[in-house]
Amino acid sequence: METKYASFPPFKKELKEHFGYLSFNVTLINLDVIGIRLLGKFKDEVVVIIFRGAAKTGFMYEGSALTEEQVIKVYKDVPECFNDLTSYEEKFAGRLEVLAPQKDNYVFINEMEIVRKIKPI
Repeated sequence: METKYASFPPFKKELKEHFGYLSFNVTLINLDVIGIRLLGKFKDEVVVIIFRGAAKTGFMYEGSALTEEQVIKVYKDVPECFNDLTSYEEKFAGRLEVLAPQKDNYVFINEMEIVRKIKPI
């Protein structure tokens, strides 16, 4: 799959430089967030598809140009399996881009790396 990274999502190095730290909500562990950037009439509108493992589990859309029905159609068109995104992008070449994070943008954690930063009340 040829991926287009642009500024989505930001690299962990850039996040750390900007904010001074990296944070996450542990309920989001092992979720992959893949952008589907539409081209043409809805240029640069992005529907975010969520995968847990290889299984499609949901979506987010924060834009305003697409109707609810159009967003749901994009979601339904995306393959159920993460591993099928390459053929999906090829099938819709020129109409959309798949925005996937670079493999080295993943961080693997262990219990020693999760530290409570606030004191309990």
